[in-house]
Amino acid sequence: MKQLFLFLFITTSLFANAQDVALNQYKYIIVNNQYEFQNEANEYSFNELVVFELKKHNFIAFRNSEVLPADMNRGECNALQLKVDKSGTLRIFMVLQLVDCTGTVVFTSKKGVGTTKSNDRAYFEALRDAMTSFDEVDYKYTPKVVVDEQVANEEKIGIQQPAEVTTIAGKVPEFDEQVKDRQVIDAAAVAMQSQVTRLKKDYATTDNSFSLRSSTEGYTIFRGDMIIGTLKKSKGGCYLAVTTNFIGVGYKTAGGFSIEHTTDGKDQVMEFVKG
Repeated sequence: MKQLFLFLFITTSLFANAQDVALNQYKYIIVNNQYEFQNEANEYSFNELVVFELKKHNFIAFRNSEVLPADMNRGECNALQLKVDKSGTLRIFMVLQLVDCTGTVVFTSKKGVGTTKSNDRAYFEALRDAMTSFDEVDYKYTPKVVVDEQVANEEKIGIQQPAEVTTIAGKVPEFDEQVKDRQVIDAAAVAMQSQVTRLKKDYATTDNSFSLRSSTEGYTIFRGDMIIGTLKKSKGGCYLAVTTNFIGVGYKTAGGFSIEHTTDGKDQVMEFVKG
């Protein structure tokens, strides 16, 4: 029996390591702006949430409706396509797959489950459950060494390939800074308004450390007097919470407002009452 457990442990470890190595070869993940199970583009803000969740796991992700990086799949396949297999009606099930340019599946998640009756919240629950599969992935982009005409010319004039590889890798965080989600950028722009701190609070936590103030698309989230993000309303009545501290789902309650989110691997609920 001990030998069986040891065999299973070693097999699981090798499989996980193999997935890490495979993923490390890819620089980008592309998310569809609309999947077959959606009635419209970015329905329930689901596709935005997928991108945010991937970024939380250190990936550089885009929706295919965005301006894509110039070096994507140039000379080699350095991007993966995210496919979402959704099933169920009373309960929502989701499996995520990362597929390379040849159609080969590089990574498959566990089956995420969403049990909430509201479609948008069930989608979010199933997605976040499936995303826990990435918690065991130690992703770090490691570019392949590709010898092409440009590299050959650089070598002729004395530019060493290792230095070039380091430069490319060094651009990743810089590029990531350039593609921050537009909602966070919009929130930062709102923060520049001179009278923003004088706006009436619609909802606040009991200790007044966080508050919500109505906006054109839903609510603006404050920590003290500083804007940290937004609550964007979906057609189903729920809200997608996007902040510099967390990403979650918000919804109105009998007593006020609640935001569910996961921080440091722990599920948390923020309760707001009318201000």
